[in-house]
Amino acid sequence: MSYHTTDTVCGLAGILPTTLRNWRRAGLIAAPDKEKGYGPSQITRILTILEMSAEGDTLGEIRLRLFGRASTMQSGWECRQEELIAQLFHPSDTLLQNRIRQVGTDYSGDDFVNRYLRPLNLWLRTDSSEGAAQRQDRFHQAVLFHASKVIDAAHRRKTVPLFLEAVSVTDPTEIWMEAIRLTGQGCRVEVSSEATGVPANPQKHYEHHLMWCGAGISQLMFWNYRHRLRDGLPALLGGPDQTMVTAA
Repeated sequence: MSYHTTDTVCGLAGILPTTLRNWRRAGLIAAPDKEKGYGPSQITRILTILEMSAEGDTLGEIRLRLFGRASTMQSGWECRQEELIAQLFHPSDTLLQNRIRQVGTDYSGDDFVNRYLRPLNLWLRTDSSEGAAQRQDRFHQAVLFHASKVIDAAHRRKTVPLFLEAVSVTDPTEIWMEAIRLTGQGCRVEVSSEATGVPANPQKHYEHHLMWCGAGISQLMFWNYRHRLRDGLPALLGGPDQTMVTAA
């Protein structure tokens, strides 16, 4: 019978150690063996919870489902998003940060970003009602705050060092959401968020290099990418627009 450490389980499930602790405190999983770690039945339960949480239910609702009792309350990602939108209309930045932190530590990094933060960010950027610009800025600052916290925490764990470099940016929030997602995948992320048009210099050692393209990639930066690949250096293009942009 094989057992696994917390770091191994988190890497397998794509969740943070804090998320695993939250699931334990909510009574969803049992504590690991102090010497051996998490056993096969616990791994199965963790993967089951991961699948259930992908629907956006709260930990309390997941607990009810695990024990065969259905919740009568409306739930899912739309409800989680509505809760945060309501918080954006409240003047407290601390409460807004706490709301994002709570959701960010209850769900996997992929679900938190792709099914919660990114849809909210898109909605906020298309909102034209009164106060929309202020709400978008508050959302950006709250995402940046959360990213800095999870990145700092990752530096204290055994994680994979990754350099996330902005090649082009149309949405300044996007690269920070990607940093949060990668941190949830078990990476220790260093972010260069300013697209200067020339290659950035990382401050720390890294094993992977993700070049983020929000609005295409220039010939210079593409040449830098190809040069890295030719020299056997770890490099990967990411982002919503990786098309070549020629100089005007």
